[in-house]
Amino acid sequence: MNTEKQLMSLINATKALTSTRDLDEVLQLIIEEVLSVFDWADASVLFLLDSQKEYLKAKSAVGFNMEYMGKVALQPNEGMSGKTLVLKEPLLFTSGTDTYKGMSDLSPTNMDFYQKSLGKDHQIPTSTICAPLITEGKCIGVLTIDSFSENVQFNQENLMLLQTFAAQAVIAIENATLISRNERSNRIHRELTKVYMSNQDLAVITKTLSELINKTVGVFNEFFDLLANTDKKIEKINDFIKEEGSWNGELPLNMKVYIDGEEYQVYFFSIMIDKELAGVLIVAAEEHEVLDSLDIFAIEQATTVFALEIQSLNQNISNQFSYQRSIMNDILKNPDKGMAILKKTGLYRKNDVYAFLTVELADSYDHNGGIGLKQSFSRQLHRNLTLVPEVTLVYEDGFRFSILFSLRETVVEADFHKKIRDFVSSLAERFPLHAGVGRIFSTFSDIHYSLQDSLVCVDYMKQTDHSSAFILTYKELGMYRLFLGMDQKELEGFLRMDLYKILEYDYQHNTELAATLECYLANSQSTKKTAEMMFLHENTVKYRINRIKKILEIYDLTGELGLELYLALKINKYLNKPTLSV
Repeated sequence: MNTEKQLMSLINATKALTSTRDLDEVLQLIIEEVLSVFDWADASVLFLLDSQKEYLKAKSAVGFNMEYMGKVALQPNEGMSGKTLVLKEPLLFTSGTDTYKGMSDLSPTNMDFYQKSLGKDHQIPTSTICAPLITEGKCIGVLTIDSFSENVQFNQENLMLLQTFAAQAVIAIENATLISRNERSNRIHRELTKVYMSNQDLAVITKTLSELINKTVGVFNEFFDLLANTDKKIEKINDFIKEEGSWNGELPLNMKVYIDGEEYQVYFFSIMIDKELAGVLIVAAEEHEVLDSLDIFAIEQATTVFALEIQSLNQNISNQFSYQRSIMNDILKNPDKGMAILKKTGLYRKNDVYAFLTVELADSYDHNGGIGLKQSFSRQLHRNLTLVPEVTLVYEDGFRFSILFSLRETVVEADFHKKIRDFVSSLAERFPLHAGVGRIFSTFSDIHYSLQDSLVCVDYMKQTDHSSAFILTYKELGMYRLFLGMDQKELEGFLRMDLYKILEYDYQHNTELAATLECYLANSQSTKKTAEMMFLHENTVKYRINRIKKILEIYDLTGELGLELYLALKINKYLNKPTLSV
């Protein structure tokens, strides 16, 4: 082709490039038009730089199979195009020897994809020109043309013409990119606004975001429970994170996860409500995929929509507790109608028995906790209750939650208490609290006793100085419940009648007479059992009991005197606020 004809082809190609506004169309048109300008070339490929991964990716090609060429990822200085990227200058390879040398440093993976893109008769080009796409001093890509014919050899004139074409291509790419970004930005805003204004659920919002960024998406609540997802991969990723212990409540920017032998780059984004973590958005990209600035823009817009939807879900929890409170109020006011009320609300099960658990936040009146702490605890409590098979009703009173459990009549009380301890333990991992368990009852005429039991246990826990225990059952409380409503001075007066002599002796002589006396009275005054319980010789126990009798100036510990001493020992423990030892 003569120079004049080449220039006309270049002018026509420039007009064609500026006639379209779609980026994908521009990229394909560049490749088609470059071969109309260089009609003796056999193939052409347009690489663009991935600014985040910093490698060249083929975006369009003629003469190559894009199924394979599209997988080529050239590092800076790799291959002929990679060298052009680094030098930012056009490169001319005039022979097969030159092109072979230029391609000799291709990675095995890239060479394999290159050969497959040419098909069975793959070969090394006999001549190649690579022109950088330069804008504002930066190379954003490389335009490469190849000849596989021994009769065609590119020259400096061809190189200059390709560079001129590349300069026009950059303008077309930038214009189309700007227009495409504006159109995509508007679409993101439009689509997310649409799903929000039409009151769509989390599943629809998640699907919309996934389509906007062309990535797999999953949404979780603050406890990392899956709320919605667009692909089963998210469930596997979630399982992997939990199994590996990767999730610790703090959000990493991203992490690599291997699922079914495939590598995924997983991105985490916080969903915040009033500066508190309300949920987590996960985006899973395949190994070579990245999130561009518009993906991030879409995600940031979506997290606002997700936050509003999660806030609505949280409000539903509050509404459920309010509804259950009204049911509990009706039952407590009319215990004889309790069964009928449960039947009316669909919560009745034949042959069930019931028990109360009361949980109170330990720092409920701390200004640093406040309402936010209560709301967070309510969500955790609601979540945990959905995981237990028992039917429950929650009576919320400030920072105190009394939960009525409906149990099968065949339940073993010890098993129920263990299950409740496990239940409360999961709450105590995040929240400082006191918990009390009332007695099991079968008729609603006894409902107030079970509720009162649980409340008394909580009150005792609040007055008890201990760090390890956070839950107490009415059986463990035992006679301590009798002391809660009594005047402390009256209790101290009862203590001073006799026991103070033993306590004073222990203090002065560093002995354990009080502890021995309590164990002795609790074991029906058996020196043998007391010795076994305290890991002492029986003669040691006998000696201590005789010493106690001598100090108190008594002959025996039977009858009313023994009872008074035992009560005094319990009062002493109560006044010193111990952890209960039952």
